[in-house]
Amino acid sequence: MKKMLFKRLPAILLTALLSSGLAACSSDNQPAAKTEGGSQAATAQGGTAAKKKDINIWMWDKSESRMKMIEEFTKLHPEYNVVLTAVESKDMTQKLQTALASGADLPDIAWLEQTYRGKLLSLDIWEDISKAPYSLDKSQVLDYLIPLETTESGVYVGPEAPSVAGMAYKRPLTKQYFGTDDPQELQKIFTDWDTFIKKGIEVKQKSNGSVYMFPSLGDAFQFLKGQSSTPFVQGNTLNLKQGMGPILEKLLEMKKAGIIDVLDYNSPAANATFADNTHIFYPCANWSVEFTVKPNDKNGSGRWGFMVPPGGPFPWGGTVQGVPKKAKNKEGAVEFIKFFFLTERGSELARDVKGNFSPFKPIYNKSDFYSAKDAFFGGQDVLKAIAQDIFPKIKSVRLPSKYDQDIDDTINIAIKTINGSSDGNVSVDQLIKKMEDDLKNKQPDLKTS
Repeated sequence: MKKMLFKRLPAILLTALLSSGLAACSSDNQPAAKTEGGSQAATAQGGTAAKKKDINIWMWDKSESRMKMIEEFTKLHPEYNVVLTAVESKDMTQKLQTALASGADLPDIAWLEQTYRGKLLSLDIWEDISKAPYSLDKSQVLDYLIPLETTESGVYVGPEAPSVAGMAYKRPLTKQYFGTDDPQELQKIFTDWDTFIKKGIEVKQKSNGSVYMFPSLGDAFQFLKGQSSTPFVQGNTLNLKQGMGPILEKLLEMKKAGIIDVLDYNSPAANATFADNTHIFYPCANWSVEFTVKPNDKNGSGRWGFMVPPGGPFPWGGTVQGVPKKAKNKEGAVEFIKFFFLTERGSELARDVKGNFSPFKPIYNKSDFYSAKDAFFGGQDVLKAIAQDIFPKIKSVRLPSKYDQDIDDTINIAIKTINGSSDGNVSVDQLIKKMEDDLKNKQPDLKTS
């Protein structure tokens, strides 16, 4: 019944539902709650408070929609009271380490957001919830997620609401320059990045240099980074020549071709391009639809499309639900996690209340589980495209590393260096040497091979 309701929702209501939570995968898009303490909304009717067991969760989303989901859980499990404590993603590592050092209570569930996940997974504090007595069935989790949720020592920490990305485009511009605005036809044209560059040069010539394929090199980087699984670091040895070298080569090639604008990624100027008629393509995660594309092009209904990009789709975002070994209510925590991430009912709630996708593998066999035509995207069923065309095509992932945040910082400097060069006249070797030096200064235990 939920499925049919979801498919028949009026567009304006569906937008409201989706915008309430598609960006739960990224704390930068979800304001953190400012207060701590128990959730009154999460307390089920009946029984006394003394008989309930608390499930304490450290996270950053205490929105009304989140409360609604928790209410549904406590209706089915009145023996539990869910207590939410607001912790921003960037502060999670420090807060957990401080609690460990002081002997303070740890949460029953902590959120591990993608940017800081590698550092958090490196902490030897997590329960393997795939083992007895919890026995979460990993075979029910989307295959590509498992390596992203497992520590180097093999501990399976927990599942997440998966976030994946394809490519958004402006229909009038693709129609003008490539003869079609149909996603399937565009995918036949843009089979690889070399073709993308070649077509970009044609656009540059036809438009006298006024139309660009991407607003920034950072946009191109999101694709290239996500589509590669070669590690940037192995143990404590940097692997930038193999992991970053091919990516930088392709960015330099795009820079020299003049097909990408010189704006800074995710800057106000770059965000303003969503509403213009001079930039064609953008990386687009499932959460980007409501939190990036639509807000930045408020009058753009009907002129957007969504497609599988050259090189294929890629993971982008996500937040693992981890259970510390020293948590007080590990059984309740795993029951909570199983309900929301490995049941059809939990998947329905995530879809209908938060607009999130589920890691529960069996639901992707139901072709209409995720389905809603979107007028903003020219009537395209973007949800179905993500579920049926994007998820199945993600084959490999780059494993998290405790150095990820520092690596990201040095990559941003390298991209700015390329962007600032007049014609891409910097070398990959120079860029990598600078990155290696910066990283070794920040992390003295790192070394080069």
